Amino acid sequence: MKVIRAEKMGFCMGVKRAVQLVERTLGENPGEKLYTIGPIIHNRQVIDDLAKRGVIIADSSDDIPEGSTAVIRAHGIPVSLQRELENKKILLKDGTCPNVIASRKLVEKYSSSGYKIYIAGDENHGEIKCLAGSALNCEVLLSSEQAAAASPPEKSILISQTTLKQEEFDSICAILKTVNPKLIIKNTICRATELRQKAVSDLVIETDAVIVIGGKNSANTQRLYYTARNSGIPSWHIETVNDIPEEIVRYGTVGITAGASTPDYIIDEVESYLLRL
Repeated sequence: MKVIRAEKMGFCMGVKRAVQLVERTLGENPGEKLYTIGPIIHNRQVIDDLAKRGVIIADSSDDIPEGSTAVIRAHGIPVSLQRELENKKILLKDGTCPNVIASRKLVEKYSSSGYKIYIAGDENHGEIKCLAGSALNCEVLLSSEQAAAASPPEKSILISQTTLKQEEFDSICAILKTVNPKLIIKNTICRATELRQKAVSDLVIETDAVIVIGGKNSANTQRLYYTARNSGIPSWHIETVNDIPEEIVRYGTVGITAGASTPDYIIDEVESYLLRL
């Protein structure tokens, strides 16, 4: 079997930065409990490994004792939650992705000037909760149907979840623009997301089948899988080498790609397994 890796895949800058921050904080405080507000990234294997080393996921400020140390996840947190944590004298280490920080500053800037904020993305995603928490007037749109039902006022701005596919963003843009031609559009899709989408589109041309590696709850990994699957070639979304389907042996050339929260060692394990078939 021939295995071809996507040109761009695996840990992005923001994820790597957040994980390194947790690792560094663990090293600085050996034996002490360390909290993260929500999972630091969307990868179960990374989360399980950190849990074994004393990292505890907190769902709210109530889960963290006063005076503890906590790391803000790569997706960021709402400003209201940050204030609650600070009021409890919790030492915060900020692992928020710089791209999310830039988006949050945009939201704060336009919201303070009276603009309605539209965010193209999933309202249940951690990043969207972070961004919406900085807006006075905000609406989240994930589909063309939701965009068609929106009524953007004259002072409106549209930004995007950093992991959204460009086509999804463009569709929502076009619909809102027909209602409000003066709509301000800021494309805040992360460059890493764009490069990984392009890489998987290139990969399907060279391969008979594609395996996408990453957490089942990772938005960018899911979108990589949809891109591969929609190309028409057999595609699978797996988390680890144990999930590789038996029928993969039918294909002579297999492509592999991975989401932005997938560590290198899992990618290497999958590649090594395939090469032995």
